[in-house]
Amino acid sequence: MLKVAAAAMEKMVEHCRREYPNEACGYLAGQGEFASAVYPITNDAASPTWYEMNPGEQLSAQKEIRREGMSHLAVYHSHVATEAYPSPRDVERATAVQDFFGGHYVLVTLKEKGRPQARAFKINDGHVQEEPLEEVQG
Repeated sequence: MLKVAAAAMEKMVEHCRREYPNEACGYLAGQGEFASAVYPITNDAASPTWYEMNPGEQLSAQKEIRREGMSHLAVYHSHVATEAYPSPRDVERATAVQDFFGGHYVLVTLKEKGRPQARAFKINDGHVQEEPLEEVQG
């Protein structure tokens, strides 16, 4: 189960809304299974159907996560017109980097603009498994 601090969830969703109509992307970081920090990363693709994380920003975020003594817990990105479920491209990309990152994938849907929804998944060897996602106050 991935637990996300309410403030971090709000920051992640706001980032996704701000980047609309394009997909947003970034990292969630924290301790254990508790994500308390959000690292928005520029989508160099600037596309409503896919994302390409800016490599320099990825490196900076990874260094800061380590410097702060946290762990990289999740990659997040938004789907602007579809459900919060991994697309075939998402599954392919996750499978390609699973040795580097075996964490969670959080998808935020903006399909219903006034009602964003976040869901968490594990993707291993092309298999998608939804994970519980809990927003924690405090």
